[in-house]
Amino acid sequence: MLQELLEFTEESSTVPDSNKKSTNPQGDKSKENTRKIFSGPKRSPTKAVYNARHWNQPESEALPAPQAVKNPSVPVRLSSKEAIHKDDGVFKAPAPPPKVIKTVTLPTQPYQEIVTALKCRKEDKELYTVVQHVKHFNDVVEFGENQEFTDDIEYLLSGLKSSQPLNTRCLSVISLATKCAMPSFRMHLRAHGMVAMVFKTLDDSQHHQNLSLCTAALMYILSRDRLNMDLDRASLDLMIRLLELDQDSTSKLFNEKDMNKIKEKIRRLCETVHNKHLDLENITTGHLAMETLLSLTSKRAGDWFKEELRLLGGLDHIVDKVKECVDHLSSDENEEKLVASLWGAERCLRVLESVTVNNPENQSYLIAYKDSQLIVSSAKALQHCEELIQRYNRAEDSICLPDSKPLPHQNVTNHVGKAVEDCMRAIIGVLLNLTNDNEWGSTKTGEQDGLISTALNCVLQVPKFLPQEQRFDIRVLGLGLLINLVEYSARNRHYLVNMDTSCSFDSFSLGEDYDSLNTSRQMAAVQALVQLFLERERAAQLAESKTDELIKEAPTAQHDKSGEWQETSGEIQWVSTEKPENAEEKDKKEEDEEELDLNKALQHAGKHMEDCIVASYTALLLGCLCQESPINVTTVRTYLPEGDFSIMTEMLKKFLSFMNLICAVGTTGQKCISRVIEYLEHC
Repeated sequence: MLQELLEFTEESSTVPDSNKKSTNPQGDKSKENTRKIFSGPKRSPTKAVYNARHWNQPESEALPAPQAVKNPSVPVRLSSKEAIHKDDGVFKAPAPPPKVIKTVTLPTQPYQEIVTALKCRKEDKELYTVVQHVKHFNDVVEFGENQEFTDDIEYLLSGLKSSQPLNTRCLSVISLATKCAMPSFRMHLRAHGMVAMVFKTLDDSQHHQNLSLCTAALMYILSRDRLNMDLDRASLDLMIRLLELDQDSTSKLFNEKDMNKIKEKIRRLCETVHNKHLDLENITTGHLAMETLLSLTSKRAGDWFKEELRLLGGLDHIVDKVKECVDHLSSDENEEKLVASLWGAERCLRVLESVTVNNPENQSYLIAYKDSQLIVSSAKALQHCEELIQRYNRAEDSICLPDSKPLPHQNVTNHVGKAVEDCMRAIIGVLLNLTNDNEWGSTKTGEQDGLISTALNCVLQVPKFLPQEQRFDIRVLGLGLLINLVEYSARNRHYLVNMDTSCSFDSFSLGEDYDSLNTSRQMAAVQALVQLFLERERAAQLAESKTDELIKEAPTAQHDKSGEWQETSGEIQWVSTEKPENAEEKDKKEEDEEELDLNKALQHAGKHMEDCIVASYTALLLGCLCQESPINVTTVRTYLPEGDFSIMTEMLKKFLSFMNLICAVGTTGQKCISRVIEYLEHC
């Protein structure tokens, strides 16, 4: 059976004639059959196929003939498993061609660069897509933030429009203020110039009490940055109109319940930002608008701001606020209320000081406003501060006088004394601007009762109640104010020359006339000023000599004793010597001594500078008193050593050289110094 099946299969197979080499078909057939029987696994499946049948299945009558090969030259493909098993280690499929080809173009000229490009074949483009100009991660994040900001501001602006109901507008303003409490949102708001647009939409807010309160709160939140608010004229005009609302006594609350809810929301919102000067229990439209105005950094604002603040009436409100705070100084006995009044006056005066620097229009306006109300209030405030500084003095150590009676030092709250000092500096700063090169301002200021004597006390007596580092500032400010008062006003010169006062609290004995120092002893104001000049001039010379000695005694480079050069085995080597046990301590001690000497030199240099400035200002004041008055020249000459003005002119020349280094040539102060020097040289 098996033999017949094999013979049938062999006969039924078709082989091309071109593959037959032997001329004897029977002999070749027998040899081929023998090989095929015993070498079955090595036979090609195209020549013989063995189809096994299960014994249980019916045997087919005839096997299907295999399909004829149409093209004999094309080899028959094997199955994947059989091809891998047969060609493993012999034939390997070629690697597929790269789908993305990288090309590098080398430069042909020295100024060219290497160009790298990626190319994709047409048949592979459906699998690969080259995306150019892909954004960086940070750019995507920034775009998302900007889009979020744009969406938020558009949504909130739509709720601010006058066509919306009042409650919707109030809620939108509060929501916008809540977002503006975040610095990042305020930055976006300013970067896109949306501040002016917001306040332009709220231009009618003064007609609705709830909306006006919300608008004032938004202004206050925006003013929390140290940067400018980017206000325009319309926004500043709206702020001034909101300031005037609290002065309207006929206004009534239409819905007190809604107003209380809004106040509570604003109070919680203001607690999340810097609110040092805000009274959270007094949340009103005018209070918020005033705090916003006082928070503006007008020093960095343009000249338009100073002009618009005057034209729109902002200066009027600030001056009225100063008067209100000064009136409370004489009546407030509670320390907390006293500090609040001092701080309120100081903040208003700081704004006025900044808007009057190099601005003659604002200076003239403030001098004339309500019959010089600002000057009157400033003079009263300075006198109150002179009294308060003695009660709340902050001097570190009690100053012992020759009669062994120390100055009273009351241990009270420190912040009261600090508030008094800040208020004094702000008052003198405003008066300096109003009297600088201004005869009208000098005359009006000198007319105030007791102002010149108070300014002189700021030079001679007030510094003893202040900490050591604050005495120089208040003394120079007082001297500057006196110089402005007497430079163009003959009346003020006459008043100061005929005034009696006490000598400076830190005066030293200069001879028989001052052998017994007593601060209560009265002397002429000119005599006290000449004495102050001579003492500061002598102290400056002494400090200068000490500084020169410290510089001359600077340690020179010493020989290195940490080792020595030795010759060993024909080579020169550095051999370190062993340090004794206390060598490190000795080196550290020497370094500490050198640092101490440097600190001493710096202290002497600083003391020398302070003494020179005080002496120069005092000499300038005495020179202004001598102008156009031979009697005053004789009076000053009697108190100078040998009646010679040369000591004053030498000090003023040094001060003028110093001014030329730090200031632009031709300023008002330099002209005044040059004029005084020329006058004294011809006396």
